[in-house]
Amino acid sequence: MKTSALGLAALLIAGGLSVPAFAADSSFDDDFYLTQLQQRGVNATAVYENANDIIRADVKLADGSTEFQYFYQDTLAPVKAPQGNTRVLSKLDTGVKVAPVTTDSLLFTGDHDD
Repeated sequence: MKTSALGLAALLIAGGLSVPAFAADSSFDDDFYLTQLQQRGVNATAVYENANDIIRADVKLADGSTEFQYFYQDTLAPVKAPQGNTRVLSKLDTGVKVAPVTTDSLLFTGDHDD
């Protein structure tokens, strides 16, 4: 009984030591990038690795809200939104469309008392 308890304790200790070593394998150092952004005046609270050498930061704004901001990993320059043919359509762009009146429906009885 004493041997199995010692073996179980050894497994728990070995398992606990292997997790931090595995986590340290990643080449992304979020603490480094967080500190660098904060030194550049960005009120970042967390940094995450993203695709294509871009990092995503949670940035706390002056009004207390938080938003995602994206930065190039090598220069920490902000990623600008693409310019060009991207815009939000409004009622002026699309107009108001009225569905055509149809009497070819099984639900249409023609007996409307409006």
